[in-house]
Amino acid sequence: MYARTLLFIQCVLCGVVTTQANTDIPQNVTISNIWLNGIDRNTETLLLEENQSKYVECAVLEKLQILIAKLQKNPIQAQYCLVTDGKVNAEVDLALQSIKIDLPADYFVGSDLGQEKPMPNPAHFGAFLNYDLFYGQDNDNRNFNTLAELGVFKDYWLFKNAMIYRDSAEDQKVVRLNTVIDIDFPERYTRLTVGDTTTVSNPLINSFRFGGITYGTNFTEHPDFIYWNMPTLKGSALLPSTVDLYINGVNIYQQNVTPGHYALQSGANIQQAGEAQIVVEDVLGNRTVQKFPVYINSRLLKPDLNEYSFSLGKIRYNYEYADDDYREFFSNVYFRRGISDQTTLGFNAAYSKDLQNFGLLWTQGISRFALLDLSVSGSRTSLDEGYSIGASLTRSVGNLSMGLSSKYSNPEYKSLGYSDFIETTKFDNLAYLSFYNVPYLNNVNVNYVERRYHENAQFNLPDAKIFNLGFSRMVGEKISFSASYFKEFQDGGNEGAFFSFSYYFDNKRSVYVDHTTDNESRLRWVSNSPVQNGIDYSLGVNQEDGAVSYNGYAMFKSTYGDLGVSYDRSAENFHNTQVTYRGAFTLLGGHTAMTKYVDNAFALVKVGDYADVDVFRSLSPIGATRKDGSLFVHNIVPYISYDLSFAQDQIPIEDKIEYADKKLIALNQRGYVVDFPIYKTKLMVVKLLTPDHKTLSRASEVYIDDNRQEFSPVDADGKVYLYGLKPSKYRLFVKTSGDRTCNAQLDIPQDRLNEMASKVIELICE
Repeated sequence: MYARTLLFIQCVLCGVVTTQANTDIPQNVTISNIWLNGIDRNTETLLLEENQSKYVECAVLEKLQILIAKLQKNPIQAQYCLVTDGKVNAEVDLALQSIKIDLPADYFVGSDLGQEKPMPNPAHFGAFLNYDLFYGQDNDNRNFNTLAELGVFKDYWLFKNAMIYRDSAEDQKVVRLNTVIDIDFPERYTRLTVGDTTTVSNPLINSFRFGGITYGTNFTEHPDFIYWNMPTLKGSALLPSTVDLYINGVNIYQQNVTPGHYALQSGANIQQAGEAQIVVEDVLGNRTVQKFPVYINSRLLKPDLNEYSFSLGKIRYNYEYADDDYREFFSNVYFRRGISDQTTLGFNAAYSKDLQNFGLLWTQGISRFALLDLSVSGSRTSLDEGYSIGASLTRSVGNLSMGLSSKYSNPEYKSLGYSDFIETTKFDNLAYLSFYNVPYLNNVNVNYVERRYHENAQFNLPDAKIFNLGFSRMVGEKISFSASYFKEFQDGGNEGAFFSFSYYFDNKRSVYVDHTTDNESRLRWVSNSPVQNGIDYSLGVNQEDGAVSYNGYAMFKSTYGDLGVSYDRSAENFHNTQVTYRGAFTLLGGHTAMTKYVDNAFALVKVGDYADVDVFRSLSPIGATRKDGSLFVHNIVPYISYDLSFAQDQIPIEDKIEYADKKLIALNQRGYVVDFPIYKTKLMVVKLLTPDHKTLSRASEVYIDDNRQEFSPVDADGKVYLYGLKPSKYRLFVKTSGDRTCNAQLDIPQDRLNEMASKVIELICE
């Protein structure tokens, strides 16, 4: 208010001078409070009135989220914007000392929430060598194998090479599983893969392994990217408002918006059908409601969104047993596009010299009732042509989910990437029905699965028909119970029931009991450690037709890897012992260490050089730092935003912490250095002298650098005590008696920190 008043006086004085210079232009400047579209914004501005036109400060309007580029500027004083141009209206309320401005919605900056997605952090340069050791022994046999995986990464690329050793293999004991480099383009939601990989799986063609190149979208891996037909809430608001999305009367999403146009993504993982309502209510209580039918499903892409994958290379066979069995050259193109909220179309085309496949996909939402999937695919070889037709109909609404699907393939239909010895199915049929929140039973599931094969003169596979009925229920927060019944309708098929009971003592300990009508029962005690390091174990006893067997399992989780041991023994003295060890040798941020197996991303957290400081991942305790102040944090799931932090209260109070938490969004199997700088600080005793070497007067105020909010007083001996200083250069600003001021420079080199803290430092204040 003080600064505004001074500016107002200056404007008045300028106005007086201008009036004396040109009396034909009336001018008046007043201080006014701003109202926007009937709402008091509790913001002051200078109001300039000229020839019945009203101007207010552009800077003030900009702070109120108004697009000042749409407003005309005063021709003489460009810092003022016109608020009476026909589209924008304003009137002065003398009683309230306010100017009331009415603006259209498109004059506000508006809201575009959910459109900007956080991108993964670029990885630091590093490497890892994963190893997974297995040893097994029973009464008759023993075997040993080792899986090793080398990874090197930086920024958005990752190189991997994996090999396996089997001592029981008769021919090739060491097999190279894959050699590949992945390059992610997170801003495009795409990935380029060169080396051993798989084709994209889709309803038209099964996925198969190959060596070559693949480029395509990977937005389905991003949990924060809504790629399906979730409605985008668009509109405009003249006043601050609340936007709510309801589906079948249930509030799914709520967001506050500022005046202006808005476009909101709910970000909710919703798969529902029914009636949607968008309710917009402003701060004055005015409400608008928009209703429309929806069928929201992840199979339906957002309009104009493309999902695609292009692959080129040689098909690989016998992946686990031969590292060089690359055969026919092929190419494959998969493409889908969201045509509208209710329609998604796509195709898959695969080509090799001996076999070609082509198929079409059509996914259609039927109003708010169901989702229809249709697929037609054909194959061609030098001998014959085949075809396959599939259809599915699904519906999810409220507490009900159900679906039907069927696929037919004629005997001549072949699929690229699979041997001719793989039997082609004639029919694949599925029907399911699920109820939720059923009284007394909670969740009830019914399904029927059927697979029929073509007759074959060389070998025949039996048809399979299975019916399943089951339910599950939580009783309170600690008890769960489930029961299921199955029946196989083919010749010699089985039928039976399964019952399961679980009791959870807490989030660590639980008991599981199950029994089948085949007279088999199991009892297990399970204890899990929720932290990164600890012991997980289970003890169990099994009974089958009166024969009793025992089993035990333990996982010893440590900073250096996880050791697993299991032992089984039956009443007939059959025993089986297995030992596994999974770990990694990692290089990251200049640190090398034996760590856990690198399954997901990992981070090297450095908390200065302080040992035994607790580190947290999204508020969950992970472990304590080592002697050098570092800790490797594992199992960071890709594309998820994590908060990495440490316990500040475990750091000496005299040390300075710049920040104690940091957000991290990672890519898979990459490493990230998260450094929390902590500076050892000291108390510096400074004696400030005038140029003639006299001490400053008592109670003089000493400010550090540009901080004018806090000061340290000079004592009777002319000394000032400055706390929490780290090695750096400081400018001291001093206010002394008689409103006099002076300045001094305090330099603290890193190698003289302790020396300077042990004595009184004399400085000349000039």
